[in-house]
Amino acid sequence: MTSEQFRSFLDRGLDHFVEKKQNHGKLFWVADTRKHAVRPDEDIRWVSDDWNPRAIAAGIYHLAFVVPENIFGNIAVKKYAENTVKKGDSIDVQMFGGLQSAKDWCRSQK
Repeated sequence: MTSEQFRSFLDRGLDHFVEKKQNHGKLFWVADTRKHAVRPDEDIRWVSDDWNPRAIAAGIYHLAFVVPENIFGNIAVKKYAENTVKKGDSIDVQMFGGLQSAKDWCRSQK
């Protein structure tokens, strides 16, 4: 996935989230990144600096990652989580080994 495709994918997902939130109230973002591969640092910064503020404004406060199988994808996801914490963003980012545990965590949030 190119950087343009990656960013477009996240932007479309955020638009979908905003649309669904109008009818469903509180929603969570679950990112199944098991097949995720390496991402350029500029993409990770874009998510932290551009996408995160818009996600927070849209009401995303909990983000569950199903961790990548690929070590480089895993590093990229962890780098994003670290950037989010360092910036003090109000998104609670958690990592999970499977999709069901990620969904269970979301359901347990108040």
